Amino acid sequence: PFWDQARCRAAMLLLLHARQQALRRSSSGWRGVATTAVRLGGAPPYLHMPPAPPPEFEPDGSPKKYPLHQPIWDHGYDWEHWSLLPAGVFHTVYYGDFAQDYPPYWAWLQKFPMWVVTPFLTLWAITTMVIFQNAGSIGIKPKRYTIEWMQATKERERQENTNPVTRYLDRRRTERGGTWIAQYNLPWHPYWVWMSSSHDDEFPEYYLPKPGSPHLHFRDSLKEPFVKDE
Repeated sequence: PFWDQARCRAAMLLLLHARQQALRRSSSGWRGVATTAVRLGGAPPYLHMPPAPPPEFEPDGSPKKYPLHQPIWDHGYDWEHWSLLPAGVFHTVYYGDFAQDYPPYWAWLQKFPMWVVTPFLTLWAITTMVIFQNAGSIGIKPKRYTIEWMQATKERERQENTNPVTRYLDRRRTERGGTWIAQYNLPWHPYWVWMSSSHDDEFPEYYLPKPGSPHLHFRDSLKEPFVKDE
C-alpha cells in the first residue's frame, strides 16, 4: 500500500508539473495549437475530410428526393465540392457544391482547382479595371497635368514649404545608400502616356521642355523659385 500511494503521489506531481508547464507556455505567448489540449485553448486541425453522406431511401426502397426551387443544369459537368463550415460555436455543417447547380460557364470554371483559377481571375480583374474602365479617358489632357501647371504647383509648394519632414526623411534615406523611392519614379496620374509634351501657353514663365517631378523633390532648393525671368 505504501508503494502504491507513493506511485500515485509521484504521478499526480508529474501531471501537476506538466499542467503548470503548459499554462506557463500558453501565458508566455508560445504554444503549439495542434498539440495543446482543448481546455487550454487548442485543438487539432482538420487534416482529412469525412466521406460524403450516405444516400437516403424511401420505405419502398426508391431514392429519397427533396424538392428544389432552383434550376438544374444538364451541361455535362458532374463535379462535387464538399467542405465543413462552422455553424455557431460548437457545431459544423457539411456543405456540398454540385456542378448541376451552376450555369455552364461557372461549372466549367469551378472544375479547376482554386490555385489554378485565382491568378487568371486576378489578371482579368486588373486588366478590366486599368484598361477598360479608363478607356474613355484616352486622349484627354487635363489642364492641371500640363508641364506649366505642375511647375506652378511646385512653386506654390516651395513658398508654403510643403511636406518638409517627408523630404528630409527621403534625403536621409538616400544618403544611406541606393534607395528607390516610388513617388519620385512612378507616374502619378493616368494621363502620363500621352501628356509627355503637353504645354499651357498661358503660363510661359513656367515653361519646361519636358515634364519634371510632379511635386517638390528633396534635391530641389527652396531658395530658387521655379518662375523663369521674362
